[in-house]
Amino acid sequence: AVSRKTSGVAMATNWSQSDAEVTLKFDLDSSVGKEQIKVKIDAAHLSVVIAGRSVFNEEPCGKVNVDESDWQIEVGATKTLVVNLCKKKPVKWRALTKEEEQSMPGADVMDDNFDVMQLEHDDDDPERVEEQLENEKKLEARYQKLVAERGIDYEETLNTFFALFDNCIQLYRLNKLSDYLEQVVPVCRKRGDKFYMKGIQALAFVRWKQSRFREALPLFHEMEGYLGKSAALCENIAHTYNSLGDFEKAEDYLRQALKFIEQEAGMNKGNRGGVLLGLGIVRDRLGKHNEALPVCLKAYEFYKERANGAPASLQAKAGISCAKIYAKLGNLKQAETYIREAVEMYEITCGETSPLTASAYHELGKVLWGQRKREDAQKALKRAYELEAMKDAWDLVTLLEVHNLLMDTHLKETANIDRAKFADYFATTDYVVGRVRKELPQDGNAAVYYKAAAELKSWGGRYTEAKELFDVAIPLLKAETTTDCTSLLETCEAMKAFCDRNLQGTQDSPMNFSIPDSEKGADGQTPAPNVGQAAADTYQGPVIEEIMDEDPEAPCAVANGASSSSAPSSAAPAMQGVAELRCLTAADAEEASQVCSGASGSLFDSSADLQAHLEAAGKGICWAAGGEQICGVALCGSDGVFGHLLQISVTPGEEVLVKDTKKRLIDRCQQACKERGLRGLRAISAGKDDEALFKGFGWTSHLVWSSPTDDRPHKKGRTNGSSAASSSSGAPPIDPELRRDGKDVNSFYQAWDKVNVEKALVVEEGLDPAIVPEDQRPLADFGDLDRHLDVSRKICKFSWDQSSTGVSIYVPFDGVGRLPEQDVQVEFREIGFLLTIQKDGKKHWYKIPNLCNPIDAGASRKSVKTDQVVVKLRKQRASSWSDLTDDKDRQQRRREYRIQHGDLKGATTEELLADMYKNASDEDRAGLRDAMRVNREKREEDARKATEA
Repeated sequence: AVSRKTSGVAMATNWSQSDAEVTLKFDLDSSVGKEQIKVKIDAAHLSVVIAGRSVFNEEPCGKVNVDESDWQIEVGATKTLVVNLCKKKPVKWRALTKEEEQSMPGADVMDDNFDVMQLEHDDDDPERVEEQLENEKKLEARYQKLVAERGIDYEETLNTFFALFDNCIQLYRLNKLSDYLEQVVPVCRKRGDKFYMKGIQALAFVRWKQSRFREALPLFHEMEGYLGKSAALCENIAHTYNSLGDFEKAEDYLRQALKFIEQEAGMNKGNRGGVLLGLGIVRDRLGKHNEALPVCLKAYEFYKERANGAPASLQAKAGISCAKIYAKLGNLKQAETYIREAVEMYEITCGETSPLTASAYHELGKVLWGQRKREDAQKALKRAYELEAMKDAWDLVTLLEVHNLLMDTHLKETANIDRAKFADYFATTDYVVGRVRKELPQDGNAAVYYKAAAELKSWGGRYTEAKELFDVAIPLLKAETTTDCTSLLETCEAMKAFCDRNLQGTQDSPMNFSIPDSEKGADGQTPAPNVGQAAADTYQGPVIEEIMDEDPEAPCAVANGASSSSAPSSAAPAMQGVAELRCLTAADAEEASQVCSGASGSLFDSSADLQAHLEAAGKGICWAAGGEQICGVALCGSDGVFGHLLQISVTPGEEVLVKDTKKRLIDRCQQACKERGLRGLRAISAGKDDEALFKGFGWTSHLVWSSPTDDRPHKKGRTNGSSAASSSSGAPPIDPELRRDGKDVNSFYQAWDKVNVEKALVVEEGLDPAIVPEDQRPLADFGDLDRHLDVSRKICKFSWDQSSTGVSIYVPFDGVGRLPEQDVQVEFREIGFLLTIQKDGKKHWYKIPNLCNPIDAGASRKSVKTDQVVVKLRKQRASSWSDLTDDKDRQQRRREYRIQHGDLKGATTEELLADMYKNASDEDRAGLRDAMRVNREKREEDARKATEA
């Protein structure tokens, strides 16, 4: 304990601290009562007034958790006011107040006794990248010093490293951390103490964020074997299986994670948002976009409510997932809204150069170009290009996708081309060319980027630089043996000749020219000036077949339930001979609907809905077979980047003709997608018939069917050829039904909040569901009184005491006694009450909807004092409450159930103590730590004696 004089008052302040708390004690005169004491606790300020005198009014040395702090009066030999401040960080305060600390010599991060926990970011505070960058420099300097002086195996060296890890992982310093972990993890494994799991966990996270999912998975399973299952670990494993395309295992682990969350924290608590987001992404990747969207929206609302108005990266991440699904469903305007919000949040919370910010700008550019907002799309994609090029763990295929999409915005569906604008991208292109030369194998993948960069330089009039890049690309393409590069070589040779002619002065190439309508493609596509067909291949970027980006929610582009059928239709003509193909128009909607409805059923509820589709998302990419009468239909949609085959239906006929008609329809839709500027055509396999159909057409599969391409080398590093083949074409169809609950998947998602997973599992095991304690009894209903309360006006400070017949709750509020009587109201219910205080046009409130036991609402009342309101509750029956709310009693019942029937059944004493510690108060934890220490020392002593014997 430390005694100090309070500012301006001759009263001693005794204070002491533990890892979790700071306790201040003020001596009171025996005549001082509760009503004469005013204590105001804020996150960064404490005010104490006793009998009208201010005895403490200063900023504490560290941040305070207001909700967990309290004050009370202790009566013994003397009367004492005790104020307990709960620390936000479990670090030792150098002084009681910030003023005292600032007058002391500054703590140097390089000092041996410096506590690195001081540099840890508060999770509840707004995320600030500037603070993380500054802490990164300090911690890295300290780590390097400790490694040089003490070695990696020194405990403080490892503590400093993991503090550095927490900062760097937020900043996406993935390659740096990977290099560090190569040295740190073997040391952690050898020690076998608390650092063992910390090292494994850190390596697993880095490998996952590097998209090295097959390396991350065994590390997560190693943690599972060592620690057992938990909500967070099950969620991490689920996201990894999701990334690898094993959706069934992903869904199983997500359901386990949800079960743990509901056991440990209750509904709408814990990381339920992360599990919801994971389940939504699984639905999305299975092509169930309409089912995925509401689940992802719930995750978004979960994180939004948790952020309470502050920018939050998790809210942004969930918003990006919602936006991608909206885009696939054709609602690009709504997608744009979510992505713009995410961009702003990422820039604040992660930094303007973060990889997450880069991905968000990329998604924004896609959506804007899908709406043909040309200039806005160019700005977003230019920023994405710059940021992707700067990434620590950069990705060539992603860069090529951004590059090609950016070229599209300048060259497609335009009446005029200003070639001077390409100069805006020269600096970024030069930077990437340098990285490709220094950091990547000089193979076909590198050649593809050299070719793309050379074409951009050609359009920008830098013919000498373009020719040099073509000279680098051509021999690499000739040496490439993993794919046919003939068309790429032809394009390079033609474009190189174009550059030669310009350098020789024999080529007329204006830097600004208009495109006559007669020279445009079917959808307005613009050929290169005087280069001929060779330039047409310039803008066909690589098809991305990866499952994941750095983001866990980055999905494969998939079609919404593509369906193939040749069932009869009474209104459609039978297939006779080879039918001509033509583009479907709105006028064909009724006839096309009849053809589709003769199969398994049309995707559209009416011909009017189909007509609306043909006039919007399906315009120009839906095709029909037949002349005056339609005998086959291929319906497609678009997300602005890829085309998606939604349904293909052909009337009955000879099997060969039916199959040929389907192939010609799909080929024509694929061509139409390319003409429209889309990357390719994709479809979901709805069954074995569809699987055989697409295989027969030569399409490739990675749980997503993609039209074949001849000029895009496979991406290396994420999926290699052999493993991709083994996990795709041979994969059995995924059963989308959720396991173990016996419900159809649609009813599961529609009734998401009503499902009690634990009771359902207990019933399946043949037990009485009544043994499962309720997570929460019905809360007190206040009708319209609490439906529009501003969360920022919630009163968070109170104290309480009880007798055998009543409970008194003391709610401090400045000047409440001077307010009109009608401005202070309390509504009582059997299991709750609501206090509202109207002041200066604002309604402040305090509510408890789940009292520990029922009260007599009619006999309860309020008492308004000068600066506080006392709410007096009359108990229905004389008893002692364990707490003001029923949370503690429910937690105890839950623990008893877990010991008898749940995850703690058969648990060892140490496991029971560990679980008790996890859910205990700070005071209880101190006692449990002592008990576990004594237990551990006893085991070590017994082992030592056994060895000596």
